[in-house]
Amino acid sequence: MSTNTRLNPRLISACLALFGLLVPHVVCRGEDWRQFRGENAAGVYAGNVPTEWGDQQNLKWITPLPGKGVSSPVVVGDRVFTTTFSGSGQEVSQPGKIENLRRHLVCVDRQSGKILWERSPPTRFPEDKFEGFITDHGYASCTPVSDGERVFVFFGKSGVYAFDLEGKPLWQQFVGGESGPTEWGAGASPSIYKDLLLVNACDETQALIALDRTSGDEVWRVEAQLYEGSYSTPVVGRAADGSDEIVIPLADEIWGIDPDTGKLKWWVAVSLGKYICSTPVIGDGVAYVAASSKVIAIKLGGIGDVTKSHTLWSRNAGPGVPSPVLDQENLVWVGTNGILTCADTATGKTIWRKRMGKGSRNITYASLTKANNVWLSMTQQAGTIAFRLKPEFEELSINQFAGDNSPFKCSFAAANGELFVRSDQFLYCIAEGGMADLAKVESRIPTQRVTDAFSSIIQSSGRVFQGRSGNSVGPAQLLMTFDVNNDDKISPEELAESPMPKFVQSIMMTKGDQNKDGFIDAEERKTLQASMQGKPGEVIGRKNAANRPVRPPVLVGASPSN
Repeated sequence: MSTNTRLNPRLISACLALFGLLVPHVVCRGEDWRQFRGENAAGVYAGNVPTEWGDQQNLKWITPLPGKGVSSPVVVGDRVFTTTFSGSGQEVSQPGKIENLRRHLVCVDRQSGKILWERSPPTRFPEDKFEGFITDHGYASCTPVSDGERVFVFFGKSGVYAFDLEGKPLWQQFVGGESGPTEWGAGASPSIYKDLLLVNACDETQALIALDRTSGDEVWRVEAQLYEGSYSTPVVGRAADGSDEIVIPLADEIWGIDPDTGKLKWWVAVSLGKYICSTPVIGDGVAYVAASSKVIAIKLGGIGDVTKSHTLWSRNAGPGVPSPVLDQENLVWVGTNGILTCADTATGKTIWRKRMGKGSRNITYASLTKANNVWLSMTQQAGTIAFRLKPEFEELSINQFAGDNSPFKCSFAAANGELFVRSDQFLYCIAEGGMADLAKVESRIPTQRVTDAFSSIIQSSGRVFQGRSGNSVGPAQLLMTFDVNNDDKISPEELAESPMPKFVQSIMMTKGDQNKDGFIDAEERKTLQASMQGKPGEVIGRKNAANRPVRPPVLVGASPSN
């Protein structure tokens, strides 16, 4: 939870900031949306927002952006911040030279949409090439974060940068120049805890790093060989004993870290897959961690291996890229396949599932946003679906910008009753009564319709499962992703709900269903998993991995959990 040394002069913001000092994990409205998914990355806004919009409806302003990106906007007072990249990777078919890559932090006036300033620090090379799955998100994927006085950006191998709200450079810190097995680049957004800036530098150096947000000096780092596969934003939860814990999901474990010291408190041994894009949500001392293959509930607290003692429940078939929302006794998420799931927080069991919108392939990377009056689920190409859950599910509208055919992959920001969202071309402010016209705004970058990563990479490579290094998808976790019914077998109907192309679904069913009973059962799944295993991918750039511990030492002075 962030605290401010100089509060926003607005009375409401000041009161809420003071309240935040006393209750560090409450979700409140406020005038700001300072980090990815708002307060503690929960995706919750207490005010009302528009439920309908379009090219000429409820648009306050549209701002052309100087490049592409999938980072989300953040709002600080009367300023909106987002990041983009240019010079390379603007077109998949003709990416250009990587040496021309530049990243940008853009500051926009919240009232007018005018760009107030733009900063483009020099790019540090070498950088991951624009190929494989990196083409699905590019080089501006980390959402900025602000403490109300400064704005911080994480530009991967180029480092972490701090600016004041007028754009004056304050400090920069290099955190690592390595590449993970998939060479997907940076994707984790930084967050703030007290006086610390928390940076998930998994790809760059297999570490979670805490920097002093005033000076940029490194305060602590926790690094290990097991620190792999995480693109999650660091979130902080409070255990029953009153202690705070950072929850970080990794490929094969979930960690609880003491935010004051950087020491590992506990871990849960669970295989979540080769990459975890979603961010945990926390409530009432429980962390809900979601990945493609699993959703798992973990009671905070404890020391050492708490896999058995603190795992409350675990289930198959998670959301994939989007992060969930905690709504009282329900955990709600939209999958990458566009299907909405509501699960019981006490048991993890599915209460209901619904396909929203039109069509069967509403590829979704954006996380759900819950406002006071509406829920919002933004797809890449099929618009934003506005809906209510109570007293029962009701789809209210589907809102699409017909004049913008570039992908929408970020999550919403909300402040002052307005919504902020970006595509690969524009930054939008959606507000009741807005009179802007998208047709009158000229794009500054080439337009190209998005092709989802599964289709484009499979078709170009000729392989069913692959990443840049050939090992980005874990077969076991991938198959568990499809087990929607949690009965340890996969049906054609479950496969049909995946975002994968139909020809891939057909190949999987043909190869997997050896006894031709219409299902891929547990034994058949093992056989299929073995056939899907490719050659081990080279871990490119992990030059210092051998010098790191497998797992960091556990916090000294505490008793192990039972």
